[in-house]
Amino acid sequence: MGSGTSTERSKESVNSTHHLHKFLHKRLKIPQGLLQPFLSAARIVGNPSQYLLRKRLAKEILSARSPRIQVPQKDGYQFFSPDEIPDIPEIVRYCTEIFEQSRANLPPDYFQNNPKKKYFNVLLEGAEFCEHPELLRRVIARPILDAATSYLGAVPRLSGAMLVWSPENDTAQSSQLFHFDYEDLTQLKMFINIFDTTEEQGPLTFLPADISAQVQNSMGRVLGRVSDEQVYQAGGKNHDVKLVGSSGSGAFLDTSRCLHYGSRLNKKDRLILIVQFLKFHSSYRGYIPFKAPSTLPGFSPDEVQKLALDLN
Repeated sequence: MGSGTSTERSKESVNSTHHLHKFLHKRLKIPQGLLQPFLSAARIVGNPSQYLLRKRLAKEILSARSPRIQVPQKDGYQFFSPDEIPDIPEIVRYCTEIFEQSRANLPPDYFQNNPKKKYFNVLLEGAEFCEHPELLRRVIARPILDAATSYLGAVPRLSGAMLVWSPENDTAQSSQLFHFDYEDLTQLKMFINIFDTTEEQGPLTFLPADISAQVQNSMGRVLGRVSDEQVYQAGGKNHDVKLVGSSGSGAFLDTSRCLHYGSRLNKKDRLILIVQFLKFHSSYRGYIPFKAPSTLPGFSPDEVQKLALDLN
């Protein structure tokens, strides 16, 4: 019997380093800055050909053309308008249909059984996107992947995706408070406003990466959620950036480097699509593990898209 495909070995490697990461960081409280370089190096040694291929393709992409959307390393974010990414109207239409169908099928006691659903409802997540290939192929369109590749320095993995509905609420807790995401020292998420979004809809709110670093240096290591008062006293006051705008507007955001929160004190419904990209050699799985089938009806991904879907 053979030793398995490169993709199978890659998935076994990421699973093992993921569990080790959880134990060392969550249980033993070893800082990310110490863990990540060591565990990422172990992932690279486990599959050097994948690492080199993704780095090579990134260089080819950057030398052949400048990505349409570029995320500055200093800021860790970049807004985009609906006309900067192909098929944004189709993404909005598709997500709106899913929202309407989901709302129509909600049971009467939906909110009573889970308090978190009062402000954070995942209508579509992870591998469920594979049941919607028309949507999936649009969220890994080359302008999107090229932006993520440019920022991360290598062709990344599509490691998570979810469509989130935030109803009216009067809470400020959990992810409604400032926090970092801890899947890696750096990552990139794409957020698309499916509805027109104003400050009344609890928009994604964040501090740029350089300001977030200053806040953390002042406060000490940030673990978990922190209050506005703590963040503002540490130098974050008047630096809040909000993702407001018309339907189809959005932003790329490094949620590992930018303190952020969302879905807070909504006065109106908000619907947002979130797509997560991690480096191939990240030691931590995405928060919503994503696994694509070997074939997708009506979709013939190119080499870069195959790598993003872990199909190579």
